[in-house]
Amino acid sequence: MAVLLDINKFERLYRRTVKRVAVTGTTEYLKLSPVGPGKIRVLTHVTVENQTTDLDQCRIGIDHGGVLHYLDELKNVVADELMVSRSDVLLGEGDRFFAELIGTITDATLIMICVGWEQRMK
Repeated sequence: MAVLLDINKFERLYRRTVKRVAVTGTTEYLKLSPVGPGKIRVLTHVTVENQTTDLDQCRIGIDHGGVLHYLDELKNVVADELMVSRSDVLLGEGDRFFAELIGTITDATLIMICVGWEQRMK
């Protein structure tokens, strides 16, 4: 059996950048793909940014089969300010990490960068 959460036993590094252009009056979601079967993913660094305008609110969380588990929240974020996660995020099989951005405007550039590692559970 694998030793869980041992960085020395990782299968691969995980680096993803998610970008999208916002629309006024909507809640925008930046999402990673779900964690594959039999794997865990540890995100050690997460940043979220609205490169264009201020935001009312940014929440990060885990979507576990349609149930949202919010992990952190920042309010009244200024444009071009990096919102940085305060701790590692552990994702299990099927979990999907997301950032929820409220108060965007049309043509705002949104970006989320996630860095970490993945490991097989068995």
